[in-house]
Amino acid sequence: MDDGTIKEVNTADCSGFTPAPGIEVDVFSAENKVIVSKKAVPFSANQPHKVNKIAYVLLAFFLGGIGIHKFYAGHIILGFIYLIFCWTFIPGFIAFIEFIIGLCKTADEQGNIQV
Repeated sequence: MDDGTIKEVNTADCSGFTPAPGIEVDVFSAENKVIVSKKAVPFSANQPHKVNKIAYVLLAFFLGGIGIHKFYAGHIILGFIYLIFCWTFIPGFIAFIEFIIGLCKTADEQGNIQV
């Protein structure tokens, strides 16, 4: 709760989601009924995305010069920037560095990395 107290509720009171540690929620109570809803998280373009490590590094190596790995990772604006400047070969060099960085990152249990 906002005041630092903890309120125990049934999962049936959660409107359409499964609660897990770290999820921010809004709690509404009226008389003897409690409603828990997941707090809306604003979209951030700089927010890291989880992607499959193998797919990401292969796309960065083979098609990184035109930004395909950025599109795959959900960084659409960066993907367009790579695509626009691909004729300079600078995005290709940056993609090769990102390929090496991606190879060095440790994948989680599902084989995903944050980019």
